Amino acid sequence: MIDRLRLLGLPALLLPLMPLLGINAAWAEPPAAASARCSIATLKGTYLYSSIGTLDGKPYAESGREVYDGKGGVELTFSGTGGAGGTMRTTYTVSPDCIGKAVYPYGQTLSSFISPDGSRFVYTMIRGPGDRPTALSSWEFRVAP
Repeated sequence: MIDRLRLLGLPALLLPLMPLLGINAAWAEPPAAASARCSIATLKGTYLYSSIGTLDGKPYAESGREVYDGKGGVELTFSGTGGAGGTMRTTYTVSPDCIGKAVYPYGQTLSSFISPDGSRFVYTMIRGPGDRPTALSSWEFRVAP
């Protein structure tokens, strides 16, 4: 019984010490709203990647280079399994909360989560409705401004 009373009194004793120990009640505060930190100019420069997943329902791997112009244009040069490869151009958008989107020829849509400094991003690419399953994902890293 005495041990139980000691345990019940312990939080009451520690509560006044929390500010002295640098502990605050942050868990009780609502999270702050995300600040607007990204724009279309966040992605600028040359990025390298290597992705894996499925293309038209078959295992697929690809590596390549993307050059973002900081104004909404991107050029992709890639090489993939089964002899796939080439160069294509498209446009991209970036929201203030650092989420990017690009729609490539043949219906692929790339959705990305971008670091605020634009040095890297993670993405998932899917093919539009009605096609065989396609899903690729990877990281891209900026290697040149």
